[in-house]
Amino acid sequence: MRIRGWLTGLIIFLLAPSLLFASLWFYNRFEQVSAIDRSLAGLHLIEALGPLMQEKALTGEISRPPENLRKQLAAFTGQEMSDELTGHLDAFLTEESVPLALRQARMLASSVTQLAKISSTSSFEASRLPHLVNDTLPTVVIESSIMVSNARMLRDRTLINVWDKMLIPVQGGQFKIAADGASREATEYFDLLAGESAVELQQHAQAYRKANHAYQTEGAKLLSSTIKAATGDDVVWEPVIAAQPELVSATFTLWQAAIDYLYEDLQTRRAETLFAVALAGLVGGLVILGAFAIAIALSRALADRTQREFEDLGFHDPLTGLPNRRALLNTIRSMEMLDSKSRAGLILLDLRQFKKINDRFGDHNGDSILREVAEQMSQQAQPDDFLCRTGGTEFTLLRPKVKTRDRFEQFAQKLLREVGKERVIDGHKTAIDASAGLCINQEGEPITDNVLTDAALALRTAKQKGPLKVVRFTAEMRAAFEEHDEVAKKLKKALKDDNIVAWYQPQVDIHSGKVVGAEALARWIDDGTVRFPGAFLPAAVEAGYMEDIEAAVREKALRLAVDLSGASHHPIHLGLNVSASLLTSAKAVDALDQQVRALGLEPSDVSLEILEAVMIDEITAMPIKENIARLSDLGFFIELDDFGTGHSSISSLRDLKVDRVKIDRSFVSGVDTNPDLQKFTSALINLAKSLDISVLAEGVETEGERNWLRQNGCDVIQGFLISKAVPEDQLAALILKQNFVQPVSAAEPSMAARARS
Repeated sequence: MRIRGWLTGLIIFLLAPSLLFASLWFYNRFEQVSAIDRSLAGLHLIEALGPLMQEKALTGEISRPPENLRKQLAAFTGQEMSDELTGHLDAFLTEESVPLALRQARMLASSVTQLAKISSTSSFEASRLPHLVNDTLPTVVIESSIMVSNARMLRDRTLINVWDKMLIPVQGGQFKIAADGASREATEYFDLLAGESAVELQQHAQAYRKANHAYQTEGAKLLSSTIKAATGDDVVWEPVIAAQPELVSATFTLWQAAIDYLYEDLQTRRAETLFAVALAGLVGGLVILGAFAIAIALSRALADRTQREFEDLGFHDPLTGLPNRRALLNTIRSMEMLDSKSRAGLILLDLRQFKKINDRFGDHNGDSILREVAEQMSQQAQPDDFLCRTGGTEFTLLRPKVKTRDRFEQFAQKLLREVGKERVIDGHKTAIDASAGLCINQEGEPITDNVLTDAALALRTAKQKGPLKVVRFTAEMRAAFEEHDEVAKKLKKALKDDNIVAWYQPQVDIHSGKVVGAEALARWIDDGTVRFPGAFLPAAVEAGYMEDIEAAVREKALRLAVDLSGASHHPIHLGLNVSASLLTSAKAVDALDQQVRALGLEPSDVSLEILEAVMIDEITAMPIKENIARLSDLGFFIELDDFGTGHSSISSLRDLKVDRVKIDRSFVSGVDTNPDLQKFTSALINLAKSLDISVLAEGVETEGERNWLRQNGCDVIQGFLISKAVPEDQLAALILKQNFVQPVSAAEPSMAARARS
């Protein structure tokens, strides 16, 4: 093509396009000013809610309905969203329940923040304040109001039942999480801010922490008295009600200080943008003329570059319009000759469990979300950043010049928060979890393709730590990856050679001391050496071998159950840990039932240990609960593992048919000497017992713990005090010795003794 000749002719007419470009630039800057003005207007509406929320929290009423606020909301949102926002306002004003009314106000403030886009228009330093204002601090007031309402309710009780006794510890725990979280967030975040307004924020945060401590002190009295109370007269309710006004006042004082800081921040950004526009207007003409002259001189180079771009049309992602992996590699290779003192950084961000979104809402909605994520990241990226889509749900951001590692890591955290914001898909609210891996090269070292591998290793570690985690690459990650890769290769052979076996940790009746069951745990017999789960399960997860390992353990445990069947005075439950992958599949549930019955066993012979954590995800929780109910109907012994540590303890007991709960080690360790821990552990035991559910405590290591658990209603215990996990022959010896009708041989007591040693 004669590109060079065409460009030489076209360059003469570049002045008009240059002027157009300048006009578009000015338009964009004025759009930014308009966006900041809209954020300021939204912030004004949110500020108007503060006194109303405080009055509602303290008096339960609103003395003067804010008619102007209703008009301002309608003018701010337009007809499309006006009804929704004014509906939240009306619900807030008319709702008699203080907590429910405050929740409506919180929803109204969050909606206004999203419409005003306050988080995106504020500076990086102030970007976390909207979440503090709209969620964290209002939640503290809401939870304290619920606690006060519960206290007033309990004082009028003629009889305090077990649910009443659970109500205050559970609600108290929710308040403590919210209040302490707000204190921690304010402390860590405000210390990073600078200026007089930041000092004021820090002072108000100190006052809030003092009020929070005073309120929790009074709340402890309510908790302690409720657990012991028989009637409402025994409940110490006055102090917590008297302490609430000070907490509410300190919370809203901090809330207002955060609003003021946001106002100052937005006004500063507005002034800076206007100054940039004015400066650009003064020098814009000269710049355009200079660019025009330079463009003519560079026409030859531009022609060559254009020719190359025609040849490189395959360097963009068709779905999002972003550059692809090939373009990223080209960019990295072109950076190898940059200034030797420069330091580049790369963020590899991946959307977690995105397949659930596609499965639930369809691929077309999944594609729409990917485009939204690309747009969100583009808005957050700096002008010099190179943003691309490098995989199905992977996005990569390359920053040629990183000022400080900590600020780059904070920027990655901001990206995760932006991507993880709640979305509405087909009328359903949902959020996307993401993780990010960082890699920053050493100063003076050229960036190479290896940065992608290093960032991927950091991303892998971030995924292991959970959603919304950012991890920076270290040399140890590469070593761990190579080690896991080697372990995975050997593990594949071990599965093929049937060297993955089941060991069993006995479970004994706390009163009789007899073995009533055992938990099956995976062990790897490697050339005569026993390898424990911590040495190979991480590698198994990465290699995708977990289902194979679970199948191997399950097969051996069921085979042992067949060998032991029928010879015991009472049922022996062999416990199998059930993963989320099995619970999400109705076919897998039916296959397990068929496997058990094909061996001549009854489902009631098998205990299925289910972690509460598998039911937290709102997308998969419903099918999981349906499959658990199906397993229970089939006759399996259902055991809720790690009871008390998740977010769904009470709801799990309400929604599911649970035969036994397994109290986590964290509620058992030192319970005989820790009065505070005793309150929570006894509450968990009493809750289960009141519902006719058996209780097993795991991790029992001392006689003191066993005695306390026996005295407080526990049925079964498991832990090193009884035995570590042992091979199946040693477990059989223990059961034969204690439970079987048939006498044991002389060799069998020695195996039981070895199991106890």
